[in-house]
Order: sequence, then structure tokens, then C-alpha cells
Amino acid sequence: MKTLSIVSSFLVLGALVAQAQPAAPARSTAQVTLRALDKTLRPEKEKKKDGDEKKDDKAKTETVTKSIDVAVSAAKTVKGPLKIVFTWYGRDLATRKQVMAKKEDSEVTLDAAQNAKATSTFAFVSTAAHTKKGADGKQEKVDASGQTFTGWVIRAYEGTTLVGETSSSPTFLKLPEE
Repeated sequence: MKTLSIVSSFLVLGALVAQAQPAAPARSTAQVTLRALDKTLRPEKEKKKDGDEKKDDKAKTETVTKSIDVAVSAAKTVKGPLKIVFTWYGRDLATRKQVMAKKEDSEVTLDAAQNAKATSTFAFVSTAAHTKKGADGKQEKVDASGQTFTGWVIRAYEGTTLVGETSSSPTFLKLPEE
């Protein structure tokens, strides 16, 4: 009799936990494969003018441009255009928290072989904490600002149904889509 009450308690607890979780996006049995290649684009070097040896805040600012090329392959059951959603994540240097840096949608049309390509590019700009000389000659502290790259997520939708996803790390797939 005790065993029956324990089992029923677990069933009730399991039902409560299932109700408390947020609804996941609708998923289809249709198969879409996303193969992504991310790369860092080299920044253009600034040419210094003669006599321009004074260091300024721009020397402490770093721009990292990331690009993702995605090859989309779909099963024959997938019809019509797909919406590809690129989500870039970065670490905010001021708050030291991970933030969604950019979310970008791209619509692709599948060719006869059920393939397509999409690309997204984003520039992460950050300034490290440092000191500089003020107008009065005293050292002033400059706080860190901007974002550094941490990762990305790519999701493919057929209408409102999620049909494929990939990321730079599995932990990013667990983040809310916002």
C-alpha cells in the first residue's frame, strides 16, 4: 500500500513539473540539416600619419568581425521557403553577463536538390578597462565597455515550425529564443 502511494506521489509531482516548464516551439518531423562554418574576418589596419604617436582611446578599442556561412539541406517533405534565424551572443564587458548581441532573419529558397545557402556577419566592438591622462594631467580610469564574442545559434523554420538548429556550443541551444 505504501508503494502505491509513493508511485502516485511521483506521478503527481511529474505532472506538476511538466506543467511548469515553458512551451517549446513546435517541431516537425521534416528534416533540415544546417552545416555552419564560422570565421573571424581580419580587420583593416589603420595607417598612422607621420608624427601621430599620441595614444588615444581608439588604441584600446578592439573590433572582431565574425561571419557564418550556412549550408542548408532539407528532406523532400520540406516545401516552400525557410526562415533562417541567426542569433549572436556576446559577453557584455560592463555587466560581465552574456547577452544576445544580434538576431537576424534571412529567408532562403530551396533549389531542386533541396539545398540553399545563407550568410550572416556581425562586428563585436569592445574597449578594455584602462587609464588615460585627463585634461589636468591626472590619470583617469576608463571602464570596460562593449561586447566580446561568445557564440551563435542558427535555427531554421518552415512557417512557424522549427525544423532544424545548430550552434557553436550545445549550451547555446538551451538559451531562450527571446
